[in-house]
Amino acid sequence: MFWKKRTKKWPKVDSCSEVQYFIDQMCLDYKVPQIKVIVKSKKWIEWFTGLGTMACAFWVPEDNLGIEFRRFIAFDGEACRISGKDRNVPVKVKHRHQAATRVHIIIHEFIHHYFYHQGMVDEGHGRNFKKMERQINAEYGIYFFYASNNYATWFHDFWGFPFGRRPPTPADRGWRKEVKQ
Repeated sequence: MFWKKRTKKWPKVDSCSEVQYFIDQMCLDYKVPQIKVIVKSKKWIEWFTGLGTMACAFWVPEDNLGIEFRRFIAFDGEACRISGKDRNVPVKVKHRHQAATRVHIIIHEFIHHYFYHQGMVDEGHGRNFKKMERQINAEYGIYFFYASNNYATWFHDFWGFPFGRRPPTPADRGWRKEVKQ
């Protein structure tokens, strides 16, 4: 169909190393330095950033020598459904909307890194932040509405149909072929 715009396939992001690979590719595409991905516990993320947070991007001051990476993205492994280690058995994702939310959260944190590197202010997820977030998510066929707290909610496809509660397909998970869970 000539009117249908091609979207990128959702990346395989079941483990920390797969998320690292996806973020590294985005860093190359957007010409920003690499950032280290870490997966932490829910308690650690909430201690570091506050209640209800699933991920955060942060930077270590330049005067702290002896650290190879100075930029980090930390994910709550349980809430984001990302394993801290490579596994033979993938992390269970029960619903398609969880797979879409996971890709969105990774993109959201990458945009924080991008804005920090460019010296742009992104506090409160301003207009430029939201514009870039909508653009990158649309490349993957993920659309959403913003809630009153300036975070994305109600993920849907281009036509407005929600991703829903049905199980994700292997393509939704970024897998090349069927994997038994």
